[in-house]
Amino acid sequence: MFHSVDRHGVLVYVSDYWLQVLGYRRDEVIGRKSTEFLTEASRRYAEEVVLPEYFRSGFCTNVPYQIVTKGGKILDIVLSATAERDDAGEVVRSLAVLADVTEKKREEKALLDAEAVFCKAFRSSATVLAISSLAEGRLIEVNDAFERTFGYSRQEAVGREMSLLQIWENPGDRARFVEFLREKGEVRDFEVRFRSKSGATVAGLLSGEVIDFNGETCLLSQINDITERKRAAEEIEVLHTDLAARAYELQIANEELEAFSYTVSHDLRKPLTAISGYCQVILDICMDELDPQCERFIHEILSGTVRMNQLIETLLEYSRVSHSKVQRKDVDFSLLATQVALELRTSEPQREVCFEIQQGLTDQGDPRLLRVVLENLLGNAWKYSAQRENARIEFGSSETEGKRTYFVRDNGVGFQASSAAGMFTPFKRLPGAEQFKGFGIGLATVARIIKSHGGRIWAEGEAGRGAVFYFTVS
Repeated sequence: MFHSVDRHGVLVYVSDYWLQVLGYRRDEVIGRKSTEFLTEASRRYAEEVVLPEYFRSGFCTNVPYQIVTKGGKILDIVLSATAERDDAGEVVRSLAVLADVTEKKREEKALLDAEAVFCKAFRSSATVLAISSLAEGRLIEVNDAFERTFGYSRQEAVGREMSLLQIWENPGDRARFVEFLREKGEVRDFEVRFRSKSGATVAGLLSGEVIDFNGETCLLSQINDITERKRAAEEIEVLHTDLAARAYELQIANEELEAFSYTVSHDLRKPLTAISGYCQVILDICMDELDPQCERFIHEILSGTVRMNQLIETLLEYSRVSHSKVQRKDVDFSLLATQVALELRTSEPQREVCFEIQQGLTDQGDPRLLRVVLENLLGNAWKYSAQRENARIEFGSSETEGKRTYFVRDNGVGFQASSAAGMFTPFKRLPGAEQFKGFGIGLATVARIIKSHGGRIWAEGEAGRGAVFYFTVS
């Protein structure tokens, strides 16, 4: 674009392209000052800085202005001009060349913006980033994460070779990394051990690619610090080793327990069988010769062997449930409770006991083990309500926040609330329980089964007012 102004800065000529770009007709611009078409800021700059110097020197070069089209669009231009003087040396006219650099300025701004964004992202990234020369490993730029991880400030690191900083714990790793990089152009997650300024080891996953940086072949590196992850993995490995050792010890203990159970079930029962057998023979052969006291003693011996057998069986049951693997299936609690209640009625048909069993109670669990739970809880309710004329035993459930809790309630002898905590301990019997048969193993067995199901069990009671046992199975 061209235009010409007189000594007063008034337009005396504009080119057709000038008119086309700015959108004016010729008669709309000739006679007006050229500065009228500039933005306010460019007008002040022209009148206060450029024009005084121009009229003094007679020329100007690549002056940046912003000019406004008829439609209001702002264009970036650069203007160069030369003056024509009269015989007295006064400027009488000037010829100016205007170049539209709007698009170029936009591209430059976009490039600058992109560089600013890159610089900000580079500096603030939580991942260690560094640019170094590919050949020597000289650091050209590092980010904040580099400073935090390795302990070197930017001033200490930039311009120095990494070999001098001794960042690579094994210098041969860099040579191998660069070799891979030259072959493939980029490398991802190359595991390396670095060394910080303090001498601490930094485990990292190094990724990199070759870039051109200011005409130099460089390496853009990204390091993911996995020091804590590696430390955690090593700790987990130690724990796994320890767990394997404990599992082996547990296996040995289980094998020993199985051997013990075999001994209990066979070696201890054999003499009991012999004792009871001989006592029975004495009764059969010598009945007529025994006085009443001897006969009573023999019956006491027989009763003792029966009780001992029951204790052995109870201990074996406790051992079995303690090591049984839960086989989860659908369990009909209502049906199990009904079956157990029928067995209890059959064992003592003379008793009048009211059973209230909630119907439709189903859940997931091991049917065999959960039957043992109900046999013990309902059996205890049956046993400890024996002195009640109107004994009542209830089995049901309640739900709180979607979690089901089962309960067995009776109106038997109950217990002191202070005794509730220890009643699930093996061989722990409540005060006053001596008048009832039992070994103190049943509730401990129940607690083991409930625990193996991921549930919990607790009890509430009042002396003379009955007891309630609650349990969950998941």
